[in-house]
Amino acid sequence: MPKTTAMILGDIYDAWRAQDIDWLASYLPNDFSHITNVPASIGPTAGSCHGKRAVIDRWRAVMADFEFLTFDTSGLITERNRAAAEIPFRYRHRASGKLFEMTKGSFWTLEDGWPVRLTEYYDLAYIQSFKASLMSENAD
Repeated sequence: MPKTTAMILGDIYDAWRAQDIDWLASYLPNDFSHITNVPASIGPTAGSCHGKRAVIDRWRAVMADFEFLTFDTSGLITERNRAAAEIPFRYRHRASGKLFEMTKGSFWTLEDGWPVRLTEYYDLAYIQSFKASLMSENAD
C-alpha cells in the first residue's frame, strides 16, 4: 500500500520528535527547501535554506541546541500536494535550561504526495526576546 501524504508527514514529524535526522532525511528530495519568516540575521536556523544537505545541517543545529519536550502535530491538514498545521511546541534550551515555547505555522508543498518545500511562520518578537535573554545571560 502506498503511503499517503498524512503518513509521510506523520513519519517526518515522528522523526523530528525522536530527533532522528537520518530517518527524517530519508523523506526529503535533494532539492528540498525550508523557508522561515525569521530574518537570516537572527542566526543559522533562520531565513531561506535550499538543498537537502543544507536543510539537514540547519535542523541538526536545532536538535543540538534544544531538547524537544512537546511537539503537537495533531492538527495537521493534508491534501495531495499541500498540507498545513499549527504546531504548539515546547523545547528546552540545552545550554541554559530555559523553556522555549510557542505555536508555529507550517505549510508544506508536495509533488506527487512527497514534500519539496516547508514554509514556517514563527512569533518573531518571541524569538528575538528569547535570543536576547540568552545573550544577556552569557554577558553576566
